[in-house]
Amino acid sequence: MHRFWIAPLIAASLVTASVVFAQKPASSTTNSSVRGAGVTTDVVYGHKAGLALTFDVYRPRTPNGAAVISVLSGGWQSGWDSLRQFQETSDGAYRLLTAEEIVKAGGILPSHSYLGLLDKGFTVFAVRHGSSPTFGMSEIVADLRRAVRFIRRQASTYGVNPDRIGAWGGSAGGHLSLLLGATAEIANAKATDEFERGPAPLAAIVAYAPPTDLVAIWDFWKQGGPPRFPAVNMNVAEQRVYSPIGYVSKDDPPALIVHGDKDVVVPYGQGKSMYEALTKAGVPSRLLTIEGSGHGFFGEDAKRVNAVMVGWFEKYLAKK
Repeated sequence: MHRFWIAPLIAASLVTASVVFAQKPASSTTNSSVRGAGVTTDVVYGHKAGLALTFDVYRPRTPNGAAVISVLSGGWQSGWDSLRQFQETSDGAYRLLTAEEIVKAGGILPSHSYLGLLDKGFTVFAVRHGSSPTFGMSEIVADLRRAVRFIRRQASTYGVNPDRIGAWGGSAGGHLSLLLGATAEIANAKATDEFERGPAPLAAIVAYAPPTDLVAIWDFWKQGGPPRFPAVNMNVAEQRVYSPIGYVSKDDPPALIVHGDKDVVVPYGQGKSMYEALTKAGVPSRLLTIEGSGHGFFGEDAKRVNAVMVGWFEKYLAKK
């Protein structure tokens, strides 16, 4: 069966723990088989530890003026190489691999899920952050806050309205997306770059199987032996600081949470409790329960989930 989304908390040990850095200048393709106007890779949005933090930009053929930030994070490690989803053609362009080709190569990678967004006119920013365990949660979150501010500042360059940007991620990426949405007002007064000092509002969030209460999930993971995710290995006070559920307020962006009720990596209650808190606060929200599904969605479930994700962004990032 085809897997159209992968949230690799369950396979985090297989992901290289390092900062992703640009190995070549940003490049762009315009091959029509990408089902978009093209892809620009390795745009640098910041530097740390002598390396560059990067994102890729997927541009639709017919832009609608809105964008989705895809938070590439599994186990709070980041670093999928977008070019693994493409094959270079004889004319130096790239074509998007088919689902069958990617499965044969070892698994569906995130950009396959971008096709529905591209078809509806969304620009997609696939953002990487400094990885655990080299970097802790505070630095991971700081990277992503900078990325949101950088993209908002550069929005006109990509034909995007800065007030029509959403965020989406699965597993750790879902946790980080919800946290970014709920803490958009947190500023960095000490930032060297002026653009990074102000708020960074997002207009909509989609989170697949997100950890939302780091205190509770750390206790859950400890029941199965030493937890595998060092980014969450903090004291209780710090875990609360980075728990999205602790920041829910009525001005949070609309949030769609998708969770399998048989998830044994991130228990279903994590997503459900976040949904209940959002609803109680009056935030437009929805919990889509995928019955019988674990930590990831397959086949028809994957198609349904991705369709609902695109629909959520269509509804809340519509032209204002």
